[in-house]
Amino acid sequence: MTIIECQPELDIASVGALHQQILDALPAGEPLEVDGRAVRKVHAAALQLFLSAVAEARSLGVQWRWREPSPALVEGARLLGLTDHLMLGDDCRE
Repeated sequence: MTIIECQPELDIASVGALHQQILDALPAGEPLEVDGRAVRKVHAAALQLFLSAVAEARSLGVQWRWREPSPALVEGARLLGLTDHLMLGDDCRE
């Protein structure tokens, strides 16, 4: 399993590094767990990245899980109507 830890602020400046981490992890085919507990602020660019990454993981058959997504992360996704697409709904998280 590959674990990716999110920064406290997921803004446009941090999305590039996060994108590279995800790109490096997906081809391995191992389950991917994204640790979102530290996130205090999330920008639309990060949510777009996650949306694309979740879709890519599905297409590759890679399991995607969230580890303790913060209230800020869940609320950001909810405001854009993305909780189900990002698997951040109550029934999708551990």
